[in-house]
Amino acid sequence: LPNYKKQNANRVHYLLREDLYKLDQLSAQVRLLGRENISTTEQLFLYKSKAMEEIKTLTAYRTHLRNEIRKVNIDDDSLSTAKLKISAISERLSELRKDVRLCDAIAERSGVMQENLEKVLAEEEKTKGKENRSYVQQR
Repeated sequence: LPNYKKQNANRVHYLLREDLYKLDQLSAQVRLLGRENISTTEQLFLYKSKAMEEIKTLTAYRTHLRNEIRKVNIDDDSLSTAKLKISAISERLSELRKDVRLCDAIAERSGVMQENLEKVLAEEEKTKGKENRSYVQQR
């Protein structure tokens, strides 16, 4: 399965498509956590807030550059420089937005995992209690 990405997405068997998508998402989430050295939810939310703040700043700067391009008396060098900056900013914004979505997915998944863990622990406590009661009744 390592070269499934080389195949056309339509050629991947329909039963595997969703599993491969989930695997890609989990891999991206793990890469983000490793790249940013995130190990707690506080660190995750701190990174997300920093990314969102950078998104605001870059969006404002890109808007400013787009307004500069619209000026009538702009020379060709300034125009090409501004366009290069805009494309670089757009790429960075795309990366940041993906990271924010990954942070949301990580937080959601960890919340679901926490709920499931609490359910499992509660069930184990119930079963332990039943086992203890049946042991007491047998004596």
